[in-house]
Amino acid sequence: MKEDIINSFNRIALLDDKWDHNQHYEKLLISEISNSDGNALDIGCGTGEFTQKLSKKVKSVYGIDLSPVMVEEAMKRHSEENIQYSIQDFDELNEEMKYDFIVSIATFHHLNLETALPKIERLLKRNGKLIVLDLYERKGFIDRFLDCIAVPINHVLKALKNVRSVDTEEAAAWKEHSHLDEYMTYKELSNVYHKFLSRDVKIKRLLFWRYVLVYKKR
Repeated sequence: MKEDIINSFNRIALLDDKWDHNQHYEKLLISEISNSDGNALDIGCGTGEFTQKLSKKVKSVYGIDLSPVMVEEAMKRHSEENIQYSIQDFDELNEEMKYDFIVSIATFHHLNLETALPKIERLLKRNGKLIVLDLYERKGFIDRFLDCIAVPINHVLKALKNVRSVDTEEAAAWKEHSHLDEYMTYKELSNVYHKFLSRDVKIKRLLFWRYVLVYKKR
């Protein structure tokens, strides 16, 4: 399974950077990160587009990704002196280093949260913060209502951002990847986060098929 995910992301890594729904919420994520002389871990850093923004808020960033091609592209496209990129499986990440911030975009649905969340708790320093943007399975009236709002607004935003039509390779790459995605419902996510972190977890549905989670370790 992981080998399939790696191969899929290796293919996606070669696509051009362009606006997407993850980028739409980057300012929201950055607003949760205070200027700090601390350090940050970016889980699933991809081509490093957000990692570079994160590097301007903290002293150092460690960006990890399963995909060798993603890491190679990150070093080419979004390199800064205070960023270290590494081909690294989060499940195998050692726990010697502790972090002030742990951030992840569109990666948590590939993790086993029942083992990943206790590890994240251990990796966070006291008062450290976990910030997650990810997708979830839409189910029920609230999610369907948000879908009805999101679809027309999405078309408008794409026009304003001048997002060109998806080419054949891009469409094929994402179609291949979609078969590897497994999502939890909002209720399931809320339950697992509160179970393995604490009641201090703040989780919120977002308009474009995503949720944001913020947790501060006490």
